[in-house]
Amino acid sequence: MGILSQLSFVVTLAFCAPLITLGAQYAFAGKSLALLFFGLAALVLGVERYVLTPDDVAIAAAERVVGTVARDPDEE
Repeated sequence: MGILSQLSFVVTLAFCAPLITLGAQYAFAGKSLALLFFGLAALVLGVERYVLTPDDVAIAAAERVVGTVARDPDEE
């Protein structure tokens, strides 16, 4: 997982934080609606992680170019 993929995941997690917080509030109140919010957050995170989008293709190409231009000193 490259730096751009990690950044994308962190941004997605930031958007899911309100869903997780709302789910936790409903869970502590004993309402079953909490499962809906936890499920939505898991769905959004899962789609971001496992579904290939056009942005993912561009990110992979950018990471490949950066990896070609800036090699690790240990690899040389």
